[in-house]
Amino acid sequence: MKKITMIFTALAFVIGIAVISCTKQSTTPDPAIADVTDAVTMDNTVMDITGTVNDYQALNTGIFVDPTLKAASADPVPPAALAVDKCATVTYTKTPVLTGTAVTGATVKFTIDYGTTGCVGKDGKARRGTIITNFNWVKEGGWSFTTTFDLYISDIHHVGYVTETYGVTGVNKHAYITDAAAMVVTLKDGTTRSWNSNRQRELMEGNGGVALVKIWKVTGSSAFTNVKGEKSTFTIGDALYKKSDCKGFSAGSTSAVNAAGVKTTINYGAFTTYAALTCPAGFTVTAPGTSVRGAINTFIKWGF
Repeated sequence: MKKITMIFTALAFVIGIAVISCTKQSTTPDPAIADVTDAVTMDNTVMDITGTVNDYQALNTGIFVDPTLKAASADPVPPAALAVDKCATVTYTKTPVLTGTAVTGATVKFTIDYGTTGCVGKDGKARRGTIITNFNWVKEGGWSFTTTFDLYISDIHHVGYVTETYGVTGVNKHAYITDAAAMVVTLKDGTTRSWNSNRQRELMEGNGGVALVKIWKVTGSSAFTNVKGEKSTFTIGDALYKKSDCKGFSAGSTSAVNAAGVKTTINYGAFTTYAALTCPAGFTVTAPGTSVRGAINTFIKWGF
């Protein structure tokens, strides 16, 4: 079995490349492993864009107060939205939904505009284009939203959407989110890859609002299409665990099956306890074949 550990360093995040590392001499990567690495990178990029929206929402909490929890007269909205990245322009409109005279919901259109020349954020990445999110409160304590983006990150073009619907589950009423995402990435050489997913996320730690770090349990499936138009499917086996203060998953596994029927497993580590979860140093990919002899040094030119 081929087993390769993917190591994403701090430098890799800053300059927009993923480093695949193994031992000894260089060789050409297995196509199945290359596809898995591309797919994981795209998955993480979607999470990164969603995280950006979350950061902007957290900075503008007054805009996103659910109006059904209070009288309309007690729902003042800020005159202007704030930007996490000072070179970005943020605008919004909030419209109440009335049933008779009662406020039963609201919609918010929230736009992050990075302009056309390149807005360099605190993370050192240059962005241009827009992220537009339409929020909808559907009931007391419930909401859904759709985010569309047409965005260049370090000159890599990302176009797609993310939809999420919030509810609660179980006797402890954990926050439960169902989401769907799709994205097409165009690299600097003009080649494209695409990604889509359907997932369920349960908030296992942090429901009470006391814990600063939240821990999500993720299940579901996704699909990736490579530069040749070949499709791979991904199914989460052991549930994935994501800490809010980490990039990438801290535990769990996913299995990928490509167009040729080759199965590859991506393993982020075993889950034991919530307290034992740490930010990941990387992940291990295992594919059929002989063991790899030597190092693979590959640079994937994403704007991640």
